[in-house]
Amino acid sequence: MIVEVDDKLKNDYYNLGKELNNDFIKMFNLDNILLNDYNKVYGYVIDDKLIGFIHLQISFDEADIVNIVVDKKFRKIGIGRKLIDYSIKKHAFKALNLEVKENNPAVAFYEKLGFKIMRKIPKYYKDLDAYFMKKVI
Repeated sequence: MIVEVDDKLKNDYYNLGKELNNDFIKMFNLDNILLNDYNKVYGYVIDDKLIGFIHLQISFDEADIVNIVVDKKFRKIGIGRKLIDYSIKKHAFKALNLEVKENNPAVAFYEKLGFKIMRKIPKYYKDLDAYFMKKVI
């Protein structure tokens, strides 16, 4: 089931976020994120446990995917796709954007979902290059 992430899911949110970055809690404070109307965090919940989430920054009819993560035990069963599809339908987006490390296996996942590499961003992640990807809906 997909829900809006709130205070009740905060610990799960931070634990999942650590899979992205050890400093996740400092970088993406949920209380601050939820104060802004242009931020949305949707989560996939199984048995009252958050096992995946997508954080969006919305700008009119487009959004940037700030973060998307699925618990390693639940990957490759369509949860990431469901979170993206839900977000598109809920907001009737015309496009989604994201940045991803050039060598991240997720690049193939995004391409399967119709994202296109628009450009390479040198040293976006300190020493690592990234791709700016876009899905036009």
